[in-house]
Amino acid sequence: MDPITALMELLKADASLLEAAKEITEADKIRCYDGKIPQNLLDAAIDEIDSRNWRYGWKSSQMLGFGHWNVVLSDSKIEREEVYHEVPQCIRDLWDYIQPRFMPTTPVLVRAYSNAHTYGVEGYIHRDSKFSTDETCIIYVEKDWKPEWAGETVFFNDDDDVVKAVLPRYGRMTIFPGNVKHAGRGVSRICPTIRKVLVLKGKPRE
Repeated sequence: MDPITALMELLKADASLLEAAKEITEADKIRCYDGKIPQNLLDAAIDEIDSRNWRYGWKSSQMLGFGHWNVVLSDSKIEREEVYHEVPQCIRDLWDYIQPRFMPTTPVLVRAYSNAHTYGVEGYIHRDSKFSTDETCIIYVEKDWKPEWAGETVFFNDDDDVVKAVLPRYGRMTIFPGNVKHAGRGVSRICPTIRKVLVLKGKPRE
């Protein structure tokens, strides 16, 4: 059961609170945090990403023939298998900090990777999971990002309307249910750098 549904179950005994809970929208399930990651943990994770060999061709949507740059930090080929002991120590340290504070219902780390977009490289609409109980954490790692460089993460409801857009900002975390449709938009032609994100995905303990 995802946190929002669990909250609504608890509120059923109070009619007024239940009515308020029903007003929760898809956008409310997408949480953003700035300045919450300790600098030493963020620096270590970025150093790990930058030390890896990036590969081009990773697809956000298998239905489309275009990909983007990617670094895989966990090697499991089994969907939703725990990968905590596969990832580098700095990624475990980062997860150990983020998960209990910001993702308490999803303690099992199932994927860790980094994506990157340069001008002309796009992300496409997809879901990270079919389960609403899974969660994704996107961490933006590029410093001094300008709004005119674009590169937002855009979230959609089931009617394919945009319900939220999150602009990259250094150290920003965006956490959302794994079944929410989203896309990492391409950067503008005046963007002089790479749009890089670190992605951590969790699921409940079964």
